Amino acid sequence: MVKVKGEMITMGVNASIATVFDEREARSATTTQEAQKAMIAFIKEGLDPHSRHSIAERSKGYDLYLPWLMEIIEYVAPLEGKDPLPIPKLHRLYMDAAWDMVMQGLLRPGPKSMAGGADPNAYGRAYSLRDDVEI
Repeated sequence: MVKVKGEMITMGVNASIATVFDEREARSATTTQEAQKAMIAFIKEGLDPHSRHSIAERSKGYDLYLPWLMEIIEYVAPLEGKDPLPIPKLHRLYMDAAWDMVMQGLLRPGPKSMAGGADPNAYGRAYSLRDDVEI
C-alpha cells in the first residue's frame, strides 16, 4: 500500500510492499507488479541515509535512479526456482514499471528539487516521489 493525499492505494494484484529491499527478489521480477514492489522497497531503503547500498548518495538527487538499481541487481542470483529475464528485458520491465508509477501519480520524472544536480543522462531512467506520496 502507498498513501497518496492521505488515501491508501493498492499497487497491482497482491503487490504487498516489502519493508526491506531484496536484490534477489528484484532480480527475479517478471511482471510490472513485482518490479514496482521492488522499486518501492528500493525507494524506502534509499530514504534511510544509512542504507546498506548507499542508495541515497548514489541516486544523484532522485528517489529512484534506475541505473543504480540495475547495477545492484544485475549480478545477483535470482530466487530459487525463478527463471530470470535476460538483462535487456529486465531493463525494459523496470522502465515500464516506473512509467506506470508515473501514470498512477506516485512518481514524477526528474530530480527531487529544481536545485538538484540532475544527471543529464537520466532521461527516462530517474524519478522522484511526488510530494503528496508516502511510502
